[in-house]
Amino acid sequence: MHKCTTFLLLVALLVPPLGSEARSRSIDADRLDDDPVDEIPIPVLFGVEYDDINPDFGDPRGGGTRLHEGEDFLAPQGTPIVSPTEAIVLSTGTGPSAGKYVYTLNPGGERFRYMHLDYIADLDRGDVLDAGDFIGTVGDTGNAPDGVYHLHFETRDDNNDPQDPYDRLVDGFTRKEKMSFLRDIFRDIRDDEEYAEFLVTTFPNEFRAALQADYDLPRAVERALKEEGLVDQAAALAQLQTLLSLVPARLTSELGNGDSGKEVILLQLFLIFNTTGAERDRLAAAGPTGYYGPITAAAVAAYQLENDLAQTGRYDRATRGAML
Repeated sequence: MHKCTTFLLLVALLVPPLGSEARSRSIDADRLDDDPVDEIPIPVLFGVEYDDINPDFGDPRGGGTRLHEGEDFLAPQGTPIVSPTEAIVLSTGTGPSAGKYVYTLNPGGERFRYMHLDYIADLDRGDVLDAGDFIGTVGDTGNAPDGVYHLHFETRDDNNDPQDPYDRLVDGFTRKEKMSFLRDIFRDIRDDEEYAEFLVTTFPNEFRAALQADYDLPRAVERALKEEGLVDQAAALAQLQTLLSLVPARLTSELGNGDSGKEVILLQLFLIFNTTGAERDRLAAAGPTGYYGPITAAAVAAYQLENDLAQTGRYDRATRGAML
């Protein structure tokens, strides 16, 4: 045998191929809880709420040749995906059907699958994840229709049989938690300036609220917020809310249906900027008209309900006291 050939054969026998260490790493399932989690926070970090989900587990696919074995979350391409629970990475890769994927072992022996990703985080088999750790980003790889960007998310039991995750899904993560997860994400993303711009322009309400709450944000995100003018907007809104907090002290007269004037405008502005819910949204759509009609009365009644007051729909002494 030629000496060169003999040398190459020895190298092949003695040196493991690239990536073999990751494939051979053992999985320590004892690090996870014995019982499956009762609630699964939505793994798509922004832009998907529970009410947005269209349950599609078990729907026919492939012209009726198979059934859908997961839940699809529609979201813009590049939206970050995080682990909803503690987990251990089983495998990552690319397949003709799944596209770019990450599979994890989760509490209770369950297996979660994340498919059609646009980008896979820097993960290796055996990596231990905390809830909120970066999985990848939403895409349309594999057999997903072109341009239909979504995460295909599966939960499988300890026998690897697919289970419907819908009833266990919850909105889950608070905005503060979501913003804290960005630190891990930006350690992985190469072009952090471009990605920060994408997040801020795609989900401006999330980041405007984070600014108002003075959450700690990655520097790239802070720079993007300044460039988009959201920092100035948040500062102006904070000033407005400070002024509106003084409104109840000035509104000493009772107000109700049929009243009009500057006092009603101030009350409407207070409700628009300091309350939430469907009644508030209808008032915001109508705007501060200065007329106390059914829409304003409904917003006041909703505020009274929230504060355990009699739902009269009138701005009275008790309502004023709750607002002070």
